Amino acid sequence: MAKSAMTKEQDWERKIGRRLRLRDLHVVFAVAECGSMAKAAESLRVTQSAVSQMIADVEQELGVRLFDRSRRGVEATIYGQALIKRGKAAFDELRLGIQEIDYLKSEGSGEIRIGCPETLAASVLPTAIDIFSNRWPGVLLEVETFAGDAAAAKLRDRSIDLVLARDGPGLKSLAASNDFTITTLFEDRLSVVVGSNSPLAKLRQIDLTDLKDTPWIVLPYGWGEDVLPEAFASRGLPPPRIALKTSSIHLRLHLLATGRFVSALPASVLALHRERFNLKELRIELPKTPYAVAIVTLKNRTLSPVVDHFIRSTAARFEKRPRRGTVV
Repeated sequence: MAKSAMTKEQDWERKIGRRLRLRDLHVVFAVAECGSMAKAAESLRVTQSAVSQMIADVEQELGVRLFDRSRRGVEATIYGQALIKRGKAAFDELRLGIQEIDYLKSEGSGEIRIGCPETLAASVLPTAIDIFSNRWPGVLLEVETFAGDAAAAKLRDRSIDLVLARDGPGLKSLAASNDFTITTLFEDRLSVVVGSNSPLAKLRQIDLTDLKDTPWIVLPYGWGEDVLPEAFASRGLPPPRIALKTSSIHLRLHLLATGRFVSALPASVLALHRERFNLKELRIELPKTPYAVAIVTLKNRTLSPVVDHFIRSTAARFEKRPRRGTVV
């Protein structure tokens, strides 16, 4: 290695090892998140002058301006954004290292942060957590529900460890990126469902023509926009009568229990809630579409042992593709 290159490398080691402290990075993160020196100081419970001095010291050490100041607050420069992005990755690795030490000291401890849409929180996730927590009772699990389009950002900023996702625009966008590892668990299917007290539940033979005037509850995206209209159009029928669009699985289940509505539910959701809400699946075939359920993680990120255990145990539970009538 050339002398100048060695000198440059040693200079960076000096800056990181001796001058750039974890506390400094923590302050940089706080200022970027709050958008204000004063608000960052308040959240850190220190004086504004202390925060300003820490930022100034880091900027002087690195030789670049990390934040642009204005009357409206502060905003990270391209240099600040680079430090924040890499600094968060370093903090994440340190956090995982501490978790791994705790795991080695006391097998089965740690935490897992999971993100998923509500339909998976109400179907696949309860089974996965029940199996995992029975084996690893000392692990803390945190679950955050959100729409699929938020998954990428949360995985990239390492605020969650893994995402459970259904096939759709969200999963397709994740699959199109080279940043993520996707483990397919199984292929779910859509079931046409009513309450057991619905007049439709008493019909011995039923067809889509029997549902043309029944109020439907659908998702505001996905199968609510394409699968159902396609199914009706294939029979020469007008589009179904939509009474409600909602992403809330609990609202759908409660309304289906009244017997007045019809909806299409993932088979995994129906299997978990059939008895509790007294639901019945109608023998109506919908157009076959890929409806994969998968676990998504950030590629090239070291997973803690407990996260790896959760992925393995969940994949083992759902590794077989369900057949019609199979309880998932």
